[in-house]
Amino acid sequence: MIFDKIEKRESKTHNVNDWKDIYSFEKGYDISDFEGMPKENTYFSAIKIISESIAKCSLQVKQETDKGEKIVKSHYLHDKLRLRFNPYMSAIDTVKAFVTIAKHEGISGLFINRDKKGMVEGLYPAKIKQITVDDKGLIKGSKTNKILYDFECVNGETGSCFDKDIIILRDFTLDGINTKATREILSESIDTSLKSQKYLNTLFCNGLTNKVVVQLTSDIKNETDLKKTQKLFDRVYSSNGKIFTIPAGYSIQALNLSLADAQYEQLRRLSKEEIATMMGVPLSKLGFVKENAKSEEQDNLKFLSDTLLIIFEAIEQEMDWKLLTEKERSLGYKIRFNINVLLRTDSKTQAKVINSYVNNGVYDLDYARGILGVPKLGGEPIITLPSGQILLRDLLAGNVSYLKNKSGGGGENTNGK
Repeated sequence: MIFDKIEKRESKTHNVNDWKDIYSFEKGYDISDFEGMPKENTYFSAIKIISESIAKCSLQVKQETDKGEKIVKSHYLHDKLRLRFNPYMSAIDTVKAFVTIAKHEGISGLFINRDKKGMVEGLYPAKIKQITVDDKGLIKGSKTNKILYDFECVNGETGSCFDKDIIILRDFTLDGINTKATREILSESIDTSLKSQKYLNTLFCNGLTNKVVVQLTSDIKNETDLKKTQKLFDRVYSSNGKIFTIPAGYSIQALNLSLADAQYEQLRRLSKEEIATMMGVPLSKLGFVKENAKSEEQDNLKFLSDTLLIIFEAIEQEMDWKLLTEKERSLGYKIRFNINVLLRTDSKTQAKVINSYVNNGVYDLDYARGILGVPKLGGEPIITLPSGQILLRDLLAGNVSYLKNKSGGGGENTNGK
């Protein structure tokens, strides 16, 4: 059953001054507090931007006809993909979870819950725990279903299914089946940013001050008395980890390295840029603005073509193959994202583009008015064309109006001038 289990976890606390030994990938500890998500703001923001950009483009069931594509609202999957993938989750929340898991874990799934007739009842985001391939392989195997996925669904519910019953989204793969998450391949960049972020947080926790050294000045020569004095100062000052003592008769010189001397700001910015680049998110979307930066519209187009488009097509291909029947595909049915949401521009540019399409007969007036949200005129489609354009074949055949008039005398001057 869905939602019938509650997972309990015990929280662990650590001393903030032990951050160098605890919070690092080398020690096998990932700085995270939500489903293994590293608490690195650039990494988190990049995944959030990608998943939300995909989710806000609604899915539509379309059909290719002789007159072009049309949205098939009568198909039973239309409202399910547009509004709710299952009775408990909206389409946006499901797609966000589906894409987030894929980018963070390297692979994710949408488990297809079918009824007895094979109709899709619901789609549930799931983590892929294990992939089992037929021991004879994909090519020589004789079984109909050669790949088995073990998955973990909502609230820890686990299960297994064949490839035909789960929609798969992979991040990076070398063989088409097994995957690796980007964060695992390029963990050092994330680790560096995590350490710098934790170091800065530690400085703030200490009031932006380094540890203080207290030197005991005393004429006590007896070793026993010196030990008593040392223990006294240890109890007073060393309990919080910020102040420590050195034995009497010794001195120490602090070796401080300021953030400016270490080029902390430049190195931290470089680390964030590396994370943004490897995740395929423009720096402008993360709040970084350079003097030579491109316009926001150009960044959006680059983000769409370089990062999002491959995700759109991967999901569309999986859904076409696993949600639609062979007969439906032969009739031209397909499932597509409405990426026009990401191509919206400012009102001036939008007016220029729409006017160009209307003037050249690409859009009819009602379609253009629908884009702008203006009430439609109704009736037959109104197509406008520029009067100054002619077809090349008509020009060569002499079927242009002014050539006809000239051959018939209508185009010449009848006054003899």
